Amino acid sequence: MGLSKTEIALRIGVSRRTIQREIQREWVSGLLTSELDTYDTYVAQTAQRKYEEKQNSKEGNLKIGKNHKLMKYLECSMLQEKNSPYVALEKAKKAGFLVNICLKTLYNYIHQNLFVEFTEEEMVYKKKRRKSKKKIEKSIRKKGGRSIEERAESINAREELGHIEMDTVVGKQGSSSCLLVLTDRKSRLEIIRKLEAKTSAHVVKAIRDIITEYPGWIKTITSDNGSEFMNAAAIERLGIPYFYAHSYCSWERGSNENNNKLIRRYLPKGMDIGEVSEERIKEIEEWMNTYPRKLWNGKSS
Repeated sequence: MGLSKTEIALRIGVSRRTIQREIQREWVSGLLTSELDTYDTYVAQTAQRKYEEKQNSKEGNLKIGKNHKLMKYLECSMLQEKNSPYVALEKAKKAGFLVNICLKTLYNYIHQNLFVEFTEEEMVYKKKRRKSKKKIEKSIRKKGGRSIEERAESINAREELGHIEMDTVVGKQGSSSCLLVLTDRKSRLEIIRKLEAKTSAHVVKAIRDIITEYPGWIKTITSDNGSEFMNAAAIERLGIPYFYAHSYCSWERGSNENNNKLIRRYLPKGMDIGEVSEERIKEIEEWMNTYPRKLWNGKSS
Protein backbone atom coordinates (compact mmCIF):
# COMPACT_ATOMS: atom_id res chain seq x y z
CA MET A 1 0.00 0.00 0.00
CA GLY A 2 1.34 3.46 -0.91
CA LEU A 3 2.13 6.07 1.71
CA SER A 4 0.14 9.27 2.08
CA LYS A 5 1.80 12.66 1.58
CA THR A 6 1.75 13.22 5.34
CA GLU A 7 3.45 9.87 6.04
CA ILE A 8 6.12 10.58 3.43
CA ALA A 9 6.77 14.01 4.95
CA LEU A 10 7.13 12.55 8.44
CA ARG A 11 9.50 9.82 7.26
CA ILE A 12 11.92 12.09 5.43
CA GLY A 13 11.61 15.05 7.80
CA VAL A 14 10.08 17.75 5.60
CA SER A 15 6.75 19.54 5.56
CA ARG A 16 3.70 18.10 3.81
CA ARG A 17 3.61 21.24 1.69
CA THR A 18 7.07 20.38 0.33
CA ILE A 19 5.88 16.93 -0.75
CA GLN A 20 2.81 18.44 -2.41
CA ARG A 21 4.90 20.98 -4.34
CA GLU A 22 7.34 18.28 -5.46
CA ILE A 23 4.57 16.03 -6.76
CA GLN A 24 2.91 18.90 -8.59
CA ARG A 25 6.13 19.71 -10.46
CA GLU A 26 5.60 16.89 -12.90
CA TRP A 27 2.98 14.22 -13.43
CA VAL A 28 3.39 11.96 -16.48
CA SER A 29 0.28 10.68 -18.21
CA GLY A 30 0.30 7.13 -19.49
CA LEU A 31 -1.94 4.47 -20.90
CA LEU A 32 -2.92 1.37 -18.98
CA THR A 33 -2.05 -1.77 -20.94
CA SER A 34 -5.08 -3.80 -19.87
CA GLU A 35 -7.66 -1.07 -20.25
CA LEU A 36 -7.87 1.89 -22.54
CA ASP A 37 -7.71 4.28 -19.65
CA THR A 38 -5.20 6.99 -18.86
CA TYR A 39 -3.38 7.34 -15.55
CA ASP A 40 -1.05 9.83 -13.91
CA THR A 41 2.25 8.92 -12.30
CA TYR A 42 4.96 10.94 -10.65
CA VAL A 43 8.44 10.64 -12.18
CA ALA A 44 11.22 11.97 -9.96
CA GLN A 45 13.73 12.50 -12.78
CA THR A 46 11.26 14.56 -14.77
CA ALA A 47 10.35 16.65 -11.73
CA GLN A 48 14.03 17.28 -10.97
CA ARG A 49 14.73 18.32 -14.57
CA LYS A 50 11.77 20.68 -14.56
CA TYR A 51 12.86 22.17 -11.22
CA GLU A 52 16.43 22.76 -12.47
CA GLU A 53 15.16 24.37 -15.67
CA LYS A 54 12.91 26.64 -13.63
CA GLN A 55 15.75 27.62 -11.31
CA ASN A 56 18.19 28.23 -14.18
CA SER A 57 15.67 30.44 -15.95
CA LYS A 58 15.31 32.56 -12.80
CA GLU A 59 19.00 32.75 -11.92
CA GLY A 60 19.95 34.83 -14.93
CA ASN A 61 18.24 37.90 -13.50
CA LEU A 62 18.92 37.27 -9.81
CA LYS A 63 21.56 39.16 -7.85
CA ILE A 64 22.39 35.97 -6.02
CA GLY A 65 23.03 34.22 -9.35
CA LYS A 66 24.06 30.58 -9.13
CA ASN A 67 25.17 30.77 -5.50
CA HIS A 68 23.23 27.64 -4.57
CA LYS A 69 25.14 27.18 -1.30
CA LEU A 70 24.08 30.59 -0.04
CA MET A 71 20.47 30.01 -1.08
CA LYS A 72 20.47 26.65 0.69
CA TYR A 73 22.09 28.16 3.80
CA LEU A 74 19.51 30.96 3.97
CA GLU A 75 16.62 28.56 3.50
CA CYS A 76 17.90 26.19 6.19
CA SER A 77 18.47 29.11 8.56
CA MET A 78 14.92 30.42 8.10
CA LEU A 79 13.11 27.09 7.91
CA GLN A 80 14.93 24.82 10.35
CA GLU A 81 16.58 27.29 12.76
CA LYS A 82 13.46 29.53 12.87
CA ASN A 83 15.49 32.64 12.04
CA SER A 84 14.03 35.75 10.47
CA PRO A 85 15.33 36.82 7.02
CA TYR A 86 17.42 39.52 8.72
CA VAL A 87 19.04 37.04 11.11
CA ALA A 88 19.60 34.54 8.29
CA LEU A 89 21.55 37.15 6.32
CA GLU A 90 23.58 38.21 9.35
CA LYS A 91 24.50 34.61 10.13
CA ALA A 92 25.44 33.99 6.50
CA LYS A 93 27.90 36.90 6.64
CA LYS A 94 29.44 35.57 9.86
CA ALA A 95 29.66 32.10 8.31
CA GLY A 96 31.90 33.48 5.56
CA PHE A 97 29.46 33.69 2.67
CA LEU A 98 29.83 36.48 0.13
CA VAL A 99 26.43 38.07 0.64
CA ASN A 100 25.64 40.34 -2.29
CA ILE A 101 21.95 40.88 -1.58
CA CYS A 102 20.21 43.18 0.86
CA LEU A 103 17.36 42.36 3.22
CA LYS A 104 14.75 43.81 0.85
CA THR A 105 16.02 41.58 -1.97
CA LEU A 106 15.77 38.51 0.25
CA TYR A 107 12.17 39.39 1.10
CA ASN A 108 11.48 39.74 -2.62
CA TYR A 109 12.91 36.25 -3.23
CA ILE A 110 10.59 34.87 -0.55
CA HIS A 111 7.54 36.65 -2.00
CA GLN A 112 8.46 35.34 -5.47
CA ASN A 113 8.63 31.77 -4.11
CA LEU A 114 12.24 31.22 -5.25
CA PHE A 115 13.17 28.86 -2.42
CA VAL A 116 12.55 25.13 -2.63
CA GLU A 117 10.73 24.76 0.71
CA PHE A 118 10.59 28.12 2.46
CA THR A 119 7.57 30.15 1.41
CA GLU A 120 5.84 33.32 2.50
CA GLU A 121 3.46 31.14 4.53
CA GLU A 122 6.39 30.11 6.75
CA MET A 123 7.02 33.71 7.77
CA VAL A 124 6.44 34.41 11.45
CA TYR A 125 6.38 38.18 11.19
CA LYS A 126 3.77 39.10 8.61
CA LYS A 127 2.87 42.72 8.28
CA LYS A 128 -0.70 43.31 9.25
CA ARG A 129 -2.83 46.31 8.62
CA ARG A 130 -2.74 48.34 11.78
CA LYS A 131 -6.11 48.66 13.37
CA SER A 132 -7.29 52.11 14.25
CA LYS A 133 -6.88 52.84 17.91
CA LYS A 134 -10.13 52.51 19.76
CA LYS A 135 -11.25 55.02 22.28
CA ILE A 136 -9.47 54.20 25.51
CA GLU A 137 -11.69 53.50 28.46
CA LYS A 138 -10.30 53.77 31.94
CA SER A 139 -11.06 50.95 34.33
CA ILE A 140 -10.81 50.72 38.08
CA ARG A 141 -8.78 47.89 39.59
CA LYS A 142 -10.00 46.37 42.84
CA LYS A 143 -6.65 44.85 43.84
CA GLY A 144 -4.09 47.59 43.35
CA GLY A 145 -2.15 48.64 40.32
CA ARG A 146 -2.25 51.88 38.38
CA SER A 147 -2.80 53.03 34.82
CA ILE A 148 0.04 53.04 32.30
CA GLU A 149 -0.65 56.77 31.99
CA GLU A 150 1.00 57.16 35.41
CA ARG A 151 4.21 55.48 34.26
CA ALA A 152 7.29 57.74 34.32
CA GLU A 153 8.52 59.09 31.00
CA SER A 154 11.94 57.52 31.63
CA ILE A 155 10.24 54.10 31.60
CA ASN A 156 8.40 54.92 28.39
CA ALA A 157 11.71 56.02 26.83
CA ARG A 158 13.41 52.71 27.73
CA GLU A 159 16.27 54.51 29.46
CA GLU A 160 16.83 51.99 32.25
CA LEU A 161 16.98 48.22 32.69
CA GLY A 162 14.47 46.43 34.88
CA HIS A 163 11.18 47.82 33.64
CA ILE A 164 9.26 44.72 32.62
CA GLU A 165 6.40 43.93 30.27
CA MET A 166 4.56 40.77 31.37
CA ASP A 167 2.17 38.42 29.62
CA THR A 168 1.08 34.79 29.46
CA VAL A 169 1.32 32.43 26.49
CA VAL A 170 -1.37 29.77 26.43
CA GLY A 171 -1.47 26.47 24.59
CA LYS A 172 -4.04 23.81 23.85
CA GLN A 173 -7.62 24.68 24.70
CA GLY A 174 -8.62 22.94 27.91
CA SER A 175 -5.06 22.74 29.22
CA SER A 176 -4.50 24.61 32.48
CA SER A 177 -0.75 25.14 32.02
CA CYS A 178 0.67 28.28 30.43
CA LEU A 179 3.89 30.28 30.20
CA LEU A 180 4.56 33.47 32.14
CA VAL A 181 6.84 35.69 30.06
CA LEU A 182 8.71 38.76 31.27
CA THR A 183 10.43 41.08 28.78
CA ASP A 184 12.86 43.83 29.76
CA ARG A 185 11.77 46.98 27.90
CA LYS A 186 15.33 48.25 27.38
CA SER A 187 17.37 45.10 26.62
CA ARG A 188 14.52 42.79 25.44
CA LEU A 189 15.92 40.13 27.79
CA GLU A 190 13.32 37.40 28.26
CA ILE A 191 12.48 35.31 31.33
CA ILE A 192 10.04 32.42 30.81
CA ARG A 193 8.41 30.41 33.57
CA LYS A 194 5.94 27.56 33.26
CA LEU A 195 2.79 27.90 35.37
CA GLU A 196 0.61 24.96 36.36
CA ALA A 197 -2.45 27.17 36.02
CA LYS A 198 -3.27 30.60 34.63
CA THR A 199 -4.22 32.19 37.95
CA SER A 200 -3.16 35.27 39.88
CA ALA A 201 -1.84 33.07 42.70
CA HIS A 202 0.52 31.24 40.33
CA VAL A 203 1.66 34.54 38.80
CA VAL A 204 2.46 36.09 42.18
CA LYS A 205 4.39 32.99 43.27
CA ALA A 206 6.41 33.01 40.03
CA ILE A 207 7.28 36.69 40.51
CA ARG A 208 8.45 35.98 44.06
CA ASP A 209 10.68 33.18 42.75
CA ILE A 210 12.14 35.41 40.02
CA ILE A 211 12.87 38.17 42.54
CA THR A 212 14.74 35.62 44.66
CA GLU A 213 16.66 34.35 41.63
CA TYR A 214 17.43 37.82 40.20
CA PRO A 215 17.38 40.25 43.15
CA GLY A 216 17.10 43.90 42.19
CA TRP A 217 16.34 43.27 38.52
CA ILE A 218 12.60 44.01 38.42
CA LYS A 219 11.88 47.70 39.01
CA THR A 220 8.35 47.92 37.56
CA ILE A 221 5.89 45.62 35.77
CA THR A 222 3.37 46.46 33.05
CA SER A 223 0.77 43.91 31.94
CA ASP A 224 -2.61 43.69 30.25
CA ASN A 225 -5.89 43.34 32.14
CA GLY A 226 -6.07 39.55 32.11
CA SER A 227 -7.66 37.80 35.08
CA GLU A 228 -4.31 36.21 35.96
CA PHE A 229 -2.92 39.70 36.62
CA MET A 230 -5.71 40.83 38.96
CA ASN A 231 -3.64 40.79 42.15
CA ALA A 232 -1.31 43.71 41.50
CA ALA A 233 -1.47 44.61 45.19
CA ALA A 234 0.40 41.43 46.15
CA ILE A 235 3.22 42.31 43.76
CA GLU A 236 3.34 45.94 44.86
CA ARG A 237 3.80 44.70 48.43
CA LEU A 238 7.07 43.23 47.16
CA GLY A 239 8.20 46.77 46.34
CA ILE A 240 7.41 46.67 42.61
CA PRO A 241 5.12 49.35 41.11
CA TYR A 242 2.55 47.69 38.85
CA PHE A 243 0.97 49.28 35.76
CA TYR A 244 -1.91 48.16 33.57
CA ALA A 245 -1.97 48.83 29.84
CA HIS A 246 -5.24 49.96 28.30
CA SER A 247 -7.61 47.29 27.07
CA TYR A 248 -7.20 46.32 23.39
CA CYS A 249 -3.90 48.25 23.17
CA SER A 250 -1.32 45.50 22.72
CA TRP A 251 1.14 47.98 21.19
CA GLU A 252 1.63 49.42 24.68
CA ARG A 253 3.53 46.19 25.39
CA GLY A 254 5.15 45.89 21.97
CA SER A 255 8.38 44.21 23.11
CA ASN A 256 6.37 41.58 24.96
CA GLU A 257 4.18 40.89 21.94
CA ASN A 258 7.17 40.55 19.59
CA ASN A 259 8.96 38.15 21.91
CA ASN A 260 5.79 36.07 22.19
CA LYS A 261 5.97 35.59 18.42
CA LEU A 262 9.48 34.19 18.83
CA ILE A 263 8.16 31.68 21.37
CA ARG A 264 5.45 30.64 18.90
CA ARG A 265 8.12 29.55 16.42
CA TYR A 266 8.78 26.60 18.73
CA LEU A 267 5.50 26.35 20.62
CA PRO A 268 2.72 26.96 18.08
CA LYS A 269 -0.86 27.64 19.10
CA GLY A 270 -2.68 24.46 20.02
CA MET A 271 0.33 22.79 21.63
CA ASP A 272 -0.21 21.52 25.18
CA ILE A 273 2.14 23.63 27.34
CA GLY A 274 1.78 21.05 30.11
CA GLU A 275 3.67 18.53 27.98
CA VAL A 276 6.61 20.88 27.38
CA SER A 277 9.53 20.11 29.70
CA GLU A 278 11.26 22.70 31.87
CA GLU A 279 14.48 21.88 30.02
CA ARG A 280 12.86 22.69 26.68
CA ILE A 281 11.53 25.99 28.02
CA LYS A 282 15.04 26.89 29.20
CA GLU A 283 16.39 26.09 25.74
CA ILE A 284 13.84 28.41 24.13
CA GLU A 285 14.64 31.15 26.66
CA GLU A 286 18.36 30.80 25.92
CA TRP A 287 17.72 30.85 22.16
CA MET A 288 15.71 34.06 22.49
CA ASN A 289 18.32 35.78 24.64
CA THR A 290 21.10 34.95 22.16
CA TYR A 291 18.98 35.74 19.09
CA PRO A 292 20.58 38.44 16.87
CA ARG A 293 18.35 41.48 16.68
CA LYS A 294 18.18 44.16 14.03
CA LEU A 295 17.61 46.66 16.86
CA TRP A 296 21.13 45.92 18.14
CA ASN A 297 22.77 45.67 14.69
CA GLY A 298 22.85 41.90 14.79
CA LYS A 299 23.78 41.56 18.46
CA SER A 300 21.64 39.77 21.05
CA SER A 301 19.90 40.92 24.22
